[in-house]
Amino acid sequence: MEEDLEALRIGIDSAARALVKGFKDPEEGGRIESWSFSGKVLSLVISSRRLRIDEAAMRVKNVLEEVLGSTRKIGVRYVKLEDAFIEIDGEVRVSIKLPFIRSIETANGRTKIFLEVLDEKDLKKPILLRLLRLLNEKEVRAGWGGKTEHWQLIRQSKIKFDTPITVEDPNRILEEAGLVKRFSIGQWLYTPLAVYLLNTVRDVFIKEVVQPLGFQEAVFPKIYPLEIGLKTGHLRGTINSMIFASLPKTYNIEEFEELTDYMYVTNEAPPEEIAKYLRYPEYFLCFAQCEPFYWFFSNELLDDRSLPIKWFDRSGPSFRWESGGIYGLERVIEFHRVEIVWLGKPEQVVEIRNDLLKAYEKFMDEILDLEWRMAWVTPWYYEQSGAVEKVEEFDIDRPGTIDFELWLPYKGPREDRKAWLEVGNISIHGTKFTEPFKVKHNKGETLWTGCSGYGSQRWLVAFLAQRGFNPENWPPILREYIEKNPPPDPVITVTYPKTRSGKELLDKLMKYLKR
Repeated sequence: MEEDLEALRIGIDSAARALVKGFKDPEEGGRIESWSFSGKVLSLVISSRRLRIDEAAMRVKNVLEEVLGSTRKIGVRYVKLEDAFIEIDGEVRVSIKLPFIRSIETANGRTKIFLEVLDEKDLKKPILLRLLRLLNEKEVRAGWGGKTEHWQLIRQSKIKFDTPITVEDPNRILEEAGLVKRFSIGQWLYTPLAVYLLNTVRDVFIKEVVQPLGFQEAVFPKIYPLEIGLKTGHLRGTINSMIFASLPKTYNIEEFEELTDYMYVTNEAPPEEIAKYLRYPEYFLCFAQCEPFYWFFSNELLDDRSLPIKWFDRSGPSFRWESGGIYGLERVIEFHRVEIVWLGKPEQVVEIRNDLLKAYEKFMDEILDLEWRMAWVTPWYYEQSGAVEKVEEFDIDRPGTIDFELWLPYKGPREDRKAWLEVGNISIHGTKFTEPFKVKHNKGETLWTGCSGYGSQRWLVAFLAQRGFNPENWPPILREYIEKNPPPDPVITVTYPKTRSGKELLDKLMKYLKR
């Protein structure tokens, strides 16, 4: 027994040295304040300044196993962290109900966070690291008082209209003339003539911006497993805007007989009853559209021969639950876009972004001949990724976002910020996605990603808001497109479009387009 205690003392002395390893100032490491031994249980009181308590506990365990195992053939069965607390400067001003937290006390400008009991499997995970980061992020959010975005003008076009060509709302015209029909909240059915207008602007964008820069077309899935949202951070940052999907509990139709019989008799589809036959949500619908790109390269090893990689996807809808503020084709739940994505070394990613900036500016200024502006909108908090980063200075070559905005004359004068519509953006992510997806270079070089979204509906609305529906007021390239690709005939029934004025509008539009 005495020999065991002596070996234990030696082990604890070794553990104490291990707690300060890696710190120039031993006071910044960990310290064993006291210890006691009873039966088969060893209890230690450990304090630390910069060494996390979970790391300290595992360091002690590893040293004791080595010392006691080599001298006395004694092992450490398990480690448990009890009565642990974290003390930080400042008062946490956010009400927190988080896993592994028992209580929080604030007094005299300091905060104590008391933890629940953590066993070894918890200590081996970076739970405390994530917890501390989250507390810091909540503090930053609270400190900024809810401000989520920094907007700084980069440049803008000259004024192109002394008097606007039109001040009519194109959303009203498109709906009243029957080119689009409201399907559900934030969803529209686009008739062939509406799709023709969407494709006219979109196809020119792809021809003039995307393809000349060497982007190749891919097709991405539009429904994603939850784990993808965890890696990108969207589940943490924008879960309130995401739409989820569930699979049936079984494929056996007989299991649904009671429900289908009920619907047959009542001619109703009660959501609360249907929910009983579904699994918990395991997927979310396409939110940012670029997520599958990062997934494709996850755990892959790239070399210089394959870099940079430049793709784009235009294959399907994206979904965002907007709740309030849904209006026309500008702010919808289901929308369509061209998503441009690229991967490479930092200098390559920045160069591609700069090439895109020039191409976008030419597209807005010369090809569509619109009034536009670009703004640096690096989020004060990377809301969509669930992370928080405080941004103090403007640096166009750091990770962040540039928005493209077009003036909507029907919403007000140019001086009114609400009269501008964001139609697209370009983002540099840095390693925000390459790290969690473990996208690596064969020589260990850093890899970045970038993306750019072109919102088809928004571009069309903004174009029509400035240029109107009469092609005589459109730029040459779009007039040439119409001449080479005549528009389809509209849908006309006895009752559709609904109003006489709508039929007159449609007749007027067709006279414009089929001259």
